[in-house]
Amino acid sequence: MSKKENLEMVPVNRRKFILSYSNIPEDLGYSYEQVRELLDIVANNEDHEAFYDPDFANTIGTFFEGGVGVERNIEQAVYWYERAVEMGDDLAKSNLADILRKGSQGYPKDLKRAFELYKSCGLPYAFYRVGEFYENGWGVEKDLEKAKEYYRVAYRENHPLARKKLYQFDFLH
Repeated sequence: MSKKENLEMVPVNRRKFILSYSNIPEDLGYSYEQVRELLDIVANNEDHEAFYDPDFANTIGTFFEGGVGVERNIEQAVYWYERAVEMGDDLAKSNLADILRKGSQGYPKDLKRAFELYKSCGLPYAFYRVGEFYENGWGVEKDLEKAKEYYRVAYRENHPLARKKLYQFDFLH
């Protein structure tokens, strides 16, 4: 039996975000002009105050990852996500962890780092992913009880993937 982690007191980040697999700016909530302005800051204003804004860095990372206004460039996406992670941005932690978990666009997989990023993140999606890591033994020792604990937290936050997992594992009792 594994030592139960205390997840009752884990702070949950309820930050709203848009999930899109499109490279159309409007699908991400931006106009073409806004995308051009943000990318212009990156290209021409290295000392701009936006460089110290984690949301800006995460946004630029999503542009490079998805090819929004620029060619897809996974190395640049990782660079910008890493900047935002250094500033403590939960969404960037999750975005970077997704790349490392999947080996997106040929970027090397790093399940151990992906797990640590998800685990340090307060997003319900990240709790679900930590549960998956424990369930499948991805970069960590397989532990179904810990998996259920993390699924339970994601479920309490109404994460849709965790709701699906409830049918597979009765983790509410």
